[in-house]
Order: sequence, then C-alpha cells, then structure tokens
Amino acid sequence: MNLILQPLNDVNDVTWSVIIVLACGLVFTLYCVIYILRLSFKELEEDGQVREQGQEGHQQQAESGQRDSEESKERR
Repeated sequence: MNLILQPLNDVNDVTWSVIIVLACGLVFTLYCVIYILRLSFKELEEDGQVREQGQEGHQQQAESGQRDSEESKERR
C-alpha cells in the first residue's frame, strides 16, 4: 500500500518542510511589520505637515486680524 505521507527513513533527519514553512511565516511576519511601520511613519509625516500648515494659517489669520484692527483704529 502506497502512503501519501511516508515515514522518514532516518528519524534524526531534518524535516525540511517544517523549516521552510517556518521561514515563510517569518518572512511574511517581517513584511507585515515593515509595512505597518512605513504606514505609521508616513502618517506621522503627514500629520506634521498638516500641523505646520495649520500653524502658518493661524499665524496668517492672526496677522490679518491685527492689520484689520490697526486699519479700523486708523479710520477712527
């Protein structure tokens, strides 16, 4: 009778299929970790840019508000 899964010829021999599956799992896990880290750093950079733009916009609004108040004082 032919078995689909045949027993090992030498019990002390390395089971390469298990090692290959573990290596593939580790590579996939490493890929996932790198992907998540890239996304998080990209998000942090975008958040920093948005904050810088927000601060610049706030400063411009404050300056325009000061100009408006100065112009209204001059008109009086």
